[in-house]
Amino acid sequence: MQKIDNCCNSKKRISALDFLMNQKYTGRNIEGYNTDLIKTPKGIVKLYWKKEGGKIDIRYSSPTCFTTRIALEAICEWICNGEVKNYREAIEKLYEIKGYKVTEDVKNLVYEVFMRIRE
Repeated sequence: MQKIDNCCNSKKRISALDFLMNQKYTGRNIEGYNTDLIKTPKGIVKLYWKKEGGKIDIRYSSPTCFTTRIALEAICEWICNGEVKNYREAIEKLYEIKGYKVTEDVKNLVYEVFMRIRE
């Protein structure tokens, strides 16, 4: 259930299904990116990021766990768009996704992502 953003006529993702069905930040064209692995209870997540000026461009590869993919897709979008700057802001926004439950595993994953890109 995407919502049209009047500002730039793009579709704003607001539900868990929106993030799951339209994955834009999976690890493609990652040459020149920093790489790190995050071990989660659901499998290993590969994180790719690079800093350009004051912005961070971030991508991921992850196991097929829907909860993990939705969280990664959302926080990658928000980080790339400058909508979140830290762990707390990301967690607050995850709670706003319709049809998505934020678990302790998700909180730990988000924490690990921010620890990696801070370096």
